[in-house]
Amino acid sequence: MFDGGRRRGSFAGGAVAERIPENALIECLDGAFVKLPEIVQRAHRGTIRLSGTANVQRGKGLGGLIAMLLRLPKSNPKAELVVVAWHFSDQMVWSRTFDGRAMESTFRKDDDFLVEQIGPLSLYLQPMCEGGRLVYRLIATQIGPITVPRLLAPSMTAWEGEKDGRYAFEVSVGLPLCGQVIRYSGSLDLEVLAT
Repeated sequence: MFDGGRRRGSFAGGAVAERIPENALIECLDGAFVKLPEIVQRAHRGTIRLSGTANVQRGKGLGGLIAMLLRLPKSNPKAELVVVAWHFSDQMVWSRTFDGRAMESTFRKDDDFLVEQIGPLSLYLQPMCEGGRLVYRLIATQIGPITVPRLLAPSMTAWEGEKDGRYAFEVSVGLPLCGQVIRYSGSLDLEVLAT
């Protein structure tokens, strides 16, 4: 099913090749995917493993309390981080383990958006290639079927790139009135497990 083959359909009496998408992110980026650094492209194909350390910072006050309730990673300037990711034609699954604590999300394409699903939370992202980085713009947030009003919606900075030949990244999430909830960044080694 995910072998990258082609399906054939019938159209006006003739056979028509129907292209199977490589994965949701590549489809959202369209032709811009090839403009990304090679290591970022490799991190978004097949089955991969990223490993190294990350600087994790939980928010203070109410933001930190929310991070704790959501069981987000604890603050640690040298947190051990392992990411295993699977890329299929209809979805991507990224499993991140910070100091032994797992956090998994799935991604699928919905119109022009890449939708990250974390439990009941859906983040509608617009991926873009900017300045040699893969940048994610948060467009909308849903909890279950309910769209969170913009005044209450989280803000997010997220990018992937290359630094000294390694996969580099930063993710920062905040909430109105609560401030920063979580921020983590670093650079990781990439291992391709299956293409």
